[in-house]
Amino acid sequence: MRGIASLLVPLLLAGACHGHILWSSKPASEWTDLIRTAYPIGNGKLALLPYGVPGKEKLNLNKDDLWSGGPFEDPNYRGGNPAESTADAVPGIQSWIFQNGTGNASALQNEYTAYGSYAVLGNVSVTIDGISEYSGYNRSLDLSTGLHTTVFTSGNATFTIQALCSFPDSVCLYDISSTSILPATSISFEDVLRAPGLSTPACSAEQSIASIRGKTQADIGMTFFAAARPVGDITEATCTEGGVLNVPADSSRKRVTFAINAGTDYDQTKGNAENGFSFRGVDPESNVLEVLSAATQRPVQAIVDDHMADFQPLMDGFTLELPDSANSAGLDISSQLSRYTLEGGDPFVEARQFAYGRYLFASSSRTGSLPPNLQGKWAYGLTNAWSADYHVDINLQMNHWGVEETGLSSLQDPLWDHMRYTWTGRGAETANLTYGGEGWVIHGWLNTFGFTGLPSGDDIWTLLTSSNAWMMLHVTDHFEYTQDTTWLRTIAYPQLLKPVAQFWLSTLVPDTHFNDSTLVVNPCVSPEIGPTTFACTHHQQLIHQLFTNILRLAPIASDPDTTFLSSVSSALARLDTGLHIGRWGQIQEWKLDLDEQNNTHRHLSHLVGWYPGASLSSYAGAYTNTTLQAAVRTTLQSRGQGIEDANAGWEKVWRAACWARLNDSANAYEQLKLVTRNNVADNGLMMYSGRGEPFQIDANFGYVGAVVSMLAVDLPTGETGEARGRRTVMLGPAIPGQWGGGSVRGFRLRGGGVVDFGWDGEGVVDRVEVKREGRERVRLVNVRGEVL
Repeated sequence: MRGIASLLVPLLLAGACHGHILWSSKPASEWTDLIRTAYPIGNGKLALLPYGVPGKEKLNLNKDDLWSGGPFEDPNYRGGNPAESTADAVPGIQSWIFQNGTGNASALQNEYTAYGSYAVLGNVSVTIDGISEYSGYNRSLDLSTGLHTTVFTSGNATFTIQALCSFPDSVCLYDISSTSILPATSISFEDVLRAPGLSTPACSAEQSIASIRGKTQADIGMTFFAAARPVGDITEATCTEGGVLNVPADSSRKRVTFAINAGTDYDQTKGNAENGFSFRGVDPESNVLEVLSAATQRPVQAIVDDHMADFQPLMDGFTLELPDSANSAGLDISSQLSRYTLEGGDPFVEARQFAYGRYLFASSSRTGSLPPNLQGKWAYGLTNAWSADYHVDINLQMNHWGVEETGLSSLQDPLWDHMRYTWTGRGAETANLTYGGEGWVIHGWLNTFGFTGLPSGDDIWTLLTSSNAWMMLHVTDHFEYTQDTTWLRTIAYPQLLKPVAQFWLSTLVPDTHFNDSTLVVNPCVSPEIGPTTFACTHHQQLIHQLFTNILRLAPIASDPDTTFLSSVSSALARLDTGLHIGRWGQIQEWKLDLDEQNNTHRHLSHLVGWYPGASLSSYAGAYTNTTLQAAVRTTLQSRGQGIEDANAGWEKVWRAACWARLNDSANAYEQLKLVTRNNVADNGLMMYSGRGEPFQIDANFGYVGAVVSMLAVDLPTGETGEARGRRTVMLGPAIPGQWGGGSVRGFRLRGGGVVDFGWDGEGVVDRVEVKREGRERVRLVNVRGEVL
């Protein structure tokens, strides 16, 4: 039978000329630095980071919903909501702020418990007997197939180890083969971080299974279970102390393949009032073993073939071809990065990082999983930076940038499901108890247990009510790119868009500071930067786009609620849209002109209507208005390059995307080079503070969005009805000359169209082929305004 290792040779040969393979001649570091050296693989629910030396390799194992906290820690957990309403305090807060310009919302905040953290499950430890020395070591990750391959020689044998995580079979495979008789091997689970007694490894020789069972804490903690067993018929396996499953050497055996699966008793569909917000499902053990049994009875090659048939079309559905002007093909990733310069960049590396972002999304967001968190699905601690949670003031949004345009739209089901299952129920309580409002609302950060309340702390970190409206940009975009009317009518509009609009209809108030009859948000903050005030630009722009989209989509969603739609129309007519030019020519961050020039804060919240939104760029006509463009440019220049504040990766890619929307290839590319030089670790993952930990995956995903912004400007319109005018799409607004002669295949447009296009040596698009017509009339032009 042809095994998984038979795929090895063509993949390694391809590494000399293909930009989508990461490789190294050194093992990934031990546990202390694995997040910057190990290559990640995953299938949405399961995630692995292989690390360690030959013969003693470990797999850092994550299960996507394994969290501490919530009702699994505190039986009185309320999602951050108060026991009794605090909404009576809102009018007084608003009155003070209107009178004084600024204030605080501390009277609405709540002390909270059991927030928790995304947590590692443990390690899978795999040993091969008799390997003390080795040579010819190479490990690689093929981004087009999701295959992780390790090759080395020990004694007279060459060993090949390949690992993958299959979405179709819901398991990860770990295949070991040798050119000689395979020595004895073993597999086991270890959990060295949790307190003794919380987890127990076990082994069954009769079933040829190694396993581990545990809880996040005694009594009410979340239950987790993981297991591994050989694929095929291996009847001579034995067990030793510590839950170790041993497969002895056999003169007829040169290969053994282990399948791995894991589960918890978390169930997001139980995160509602009907189920007491318990989030508790069934014990995971039987399901884990059932899935594992089904997989291990299949031929290895059948699992591999199904994985390839699932994964490769996702990766091949979009390609970005850039020149290898620096001759980087064939170099390991560490060498590529060490010689990367801000002066010249490296299109080969940049194309690879783009492909890597798409790979990571396809490996961490699949139907039935949770959406990718701050670390995607790859974390090695019981507690991780910012709990590896869902920050919704840029980070979760950035995790989904570029997904629609690059052919991964179908992988966003986890986001829609998580919002409607875990946010809407608790969020409705928050809206009513905290603000006296309708619909549902969330704040700046969430765990997996519906933490929608307004927590205690400085307002700049907590009072981020605009997050629900920002997430609705993704909901609307998904419909515009897919034209999925069934999804719009059953999920997007009634469960997400409409109740969020209802919240804002019920909480907007007339501006009694300026007395200009406009409707504004009060209280509010611009995310992570003070003060607490009213009419924050970020909020006003997002609500502007939300209300506009409601009126555009209501007829398609067949909403008969004329009272609601009339209210939206009236509110939109009075809404302050968040467009104010300040005393030094900037887009104001607040309606009060409080901006400090050359404040290099990491967030660009007052430009959300420029990118990724459309309130400013499209509805206000700024993309074609030189006066407004100048204000955006002034704002970006003042905000700096994303180095001066946190030196985080995500702040640089946001800047790159904004510069690209100004058709400014020089500044957009400069920001892309900065993040590539400053934040990319030796495994391609992006770190938060330069190249040092913590790991934060949003920059990897945001890199895709930034490049997409450089490749096209495809803005939504505010027009309604079937008689909308022809929309203009600019191809190649900010392609740098260093990418000259490149091309794109499979670029998705709003309305459902797909185009391939290429550009000349200066980055000007000069050829386009429409692969699929969309439902909207589109005029394609290049950066010179030439019709294509």
